Amino acid sequence: MTRSGRTAVVKAAVAILLIVAGVYYGISCNRDRPERLYARAIDAAAGGNIEGAQHLYKIIVQRYPNSSVRKDALYQLGVLEYLYLNDYTTALEYFYDVVYTYPHYTHTFDAYMYIAQIYQEKQHLPQKAIEIYEKLLSTTNSTEELRQLLPKLAFEYERAGDLPKAIDIYERLLKLYQTPPAGYLYEFAYVNYLAGHYNEAVRDFQKVATLYPRSSYDFSAQLATADCYEETGRSEEALSLLNGLKSQYPTETSIISVKIDSIQQRIRNKKK
Repeated sequence: MTRSGRTAVVKAAVAILLIVAGVYYGISCNRDRPERLYARAIDAAAGGNIEGAQHLYKIIVQRYPNSSVRKDALYQLGVLEYLYLNDYTTALEYFYDVVYTYPHYTHTFDAYMYIAQIYQEKQHLPQKAIEIYEKLLSTTNSTEELRQLLPKLAFEYERAGDLPKAIDIYERLLKLYQTPPAGYLYEFAYVNYLAGHYNEAVRDFQKVATLYPRSSYDFSAQLATADCYEETGRSEEALSLLNGLKSQYPTETSIISVKIDSIQQRIRNKKK
């Protein structure tokens, strides 16, 4: 082969390499671009530039349907609309897009929780919130997720007046803890009180007082125990308990005295 022929071959090979490199580089840049946009959006949101972050997330969602960060961008758009922009209808649209398009995504559970929260707190549709919580309850076995979900579901049933369901949910919640948190244990006892299950309520109010002595829950639980005694005709036990609370909680004597006076008046009325 002549020198000029070899030169032509080398030039052709170099041209091919450049084309291949250019194609690879273009693909690589295209592949990396959504991730770079997502990183910029995160930085923008962290710096308080919510509209800038929103714009970048929308670019990812609209232009890169197959990107690995599209689901993250959708979820973050929902969070921005809900927490910062107060557009709850649009937030629901993004969160629903997440849960239907990416059912196994890391934040699918969180998206459902936001959906229920919007229905509950912003749109005042408690039944729809209950439906979402029940859907999650049927699909998750995660202790961490159940600890987030069950208190909200129990509260919604309590607020809706479905006390048997609220009691069932609180029972399931308390089983997730070796030592139940004071608030959950107190609410469980209180729902039993509302349902007229006074013996069960006394049992759990006393657990609160035993596990969390000298706490705000302790005082409330002991007052409620006195109410349970009164409801079951154990007025003398109620008075004894309330008189004992005067020395334990000297700053709360006013409310204690009101309850004592009320019980004593009822006793006098019964004797007439």
